Amino acid sequence: MTRTLRGEIFVAAPEQSYSRATHRRNLMLLWAGQFVNTAGLMMLVPIMPFYLQGMGTGSVAATQTWAGVAIAAPALALTVATPLWGRIGDRVGRKWMVVRALLGLAVAMGVMATATTPLLLVAGRLLQGTLGGVVEAAAAFAGSVGSGKKRGSSLGKSFSATAAGALVGPVAGGVFVGAGGLRPLMLVIAAAAVLLAAACALGLHEPASEPTGDNTPTGASRRTRRPSVTRVPGAVPLALAAIGAYFGVYGLIPVFAAQVSNTVPDQGSASLWVGVLYSVMWGATLLGSFWWGKHNDISKRPLRTFALAAAACAVSIAPLALPLDPALLIPLRLVQGFAFAALAQSLFLHFGNHAPQQHRSGFVSSANSFLLIGQAAGPLLAGPLIGLMPVAPTIVVMATACAIGSVLAAEPARTENTTSGDTDNPEYGAEPRSEEASEEQTAPLPLIGTEHSPQRR
Repeated sequence: MTRTLRGEIFVAAPEQSYSRATHRRNLMLLWAGQFVNTAGLMMLVPIMPFYLQGMGTGSVAATQTWAGVAIAAPALALTVATPLWGRIGDRVGRKWMVVRALLGLAVAMGVMATATTPLLLVAGRLLQGTLGGVVEAAAAFAGSVGSGKKRGSSLGKSFSATAAGALVGPVAGGVFVGAGGLRPLMLVIAAAAVLLAAACALGLHEPASEPTGDNTPTGASRRTRRPSVTRVPGAVPLALAAIGAYFGVYGLIPVFAAQVSNTVPDQGSASLWVGVLYSVMWGATLLGSFWWGKHNDISKRPLRTFALAAAACAVSIAPLALPLDPALLIPLRLVQGFAFAALAQSLFLHFGNHAPQQHRSGFVSSANSFLLIGQAAGPLLAGPLIGLMPVAPTIVVMATACAIGSVLAAEPARTENTTSGDTDNPEYGAEPRSEEASEEQTAPLPLIGTEHSPQRR
């Protein structure tokens, strides 16, 4: 039951809004959608240079440049489109953003399957980012319907689908590209996306939004100024931290293949090792997604988790600059994958925990945009960096970027409120306390952006 007293909001447990069976069905549909989306997105990433060579890119430099652009294209488009889709989702429902993203994925995969030139392939990848965003839409949905005490676990389960898709996608791509069956596989993924879109339209259930106050007219509520994402504690340093961490992780992708090729002269063996090492990393990410989700629910310190995970990524990436045997890289990739699993879900959890319910999708989408900037910039700049310096120093640059992300997140992590992860707490989504208010730990505070906010009195 929901009680509203002069702008103070007491939110009932989600089990009263919809059953556990419905919640499980939601998670299953979201998991399937994210798996298909990520498998389609990642099937080309490790083998992108080889796939582009088949299109006649010419020189090695041209191939690396096109590969960097193609890898970064979805993230570039998502950076611009995600905040827009998030705001629309807050209005029309996050369920329909999941459906929209799956249909967009189907269209993009159809374009990519018929592409015969690098330019058309990049166009398909851009379309995939602009119309897609299944992971982002699903994360916003999962974060909005999970209970406050288990929202971290919901996000962890949701992101495990991303890891599973990233694990299966490159393996399938490597197998089918050699047999000439990659294009039919893209069409199969497009068909699966359409079927999942229909299933989500029928099966996803989003609880009705809770009212923000019994004395707020509907029209006035709609005219209320949208709360700024900068109200989230540590928003600016966290934005830079997210960019740095993802710049390092994704900038490593085109560089890593070149480094393995330097230590394994035979191209066939090098390609095999690249695929194996990517699978090792994403396998660790799959396991880590569950663990970090539960850890965030228990510790209620997602920013500390983010800072530690970014540092672990830096420590595991730096030794890759050494001319090590590929077998010795397996432990490093395990650490990197396990740590990487914590980054996005921890950032989303923090931003979602400080967002008013009716604007949570927009806040999570804004947080995702920070990650996408780094995800796009890393591969784009990795190619030119290889042209300016050897591969090993370029890898060190990527490790340094992750380390900078960890340092930037450390200060907000030091001051984060350990109760911010509990949305059943009336402080959820509230303004920072004054010194007087902090003395009364049980006093509920008004939500940001409502007419009861102190700034509006």
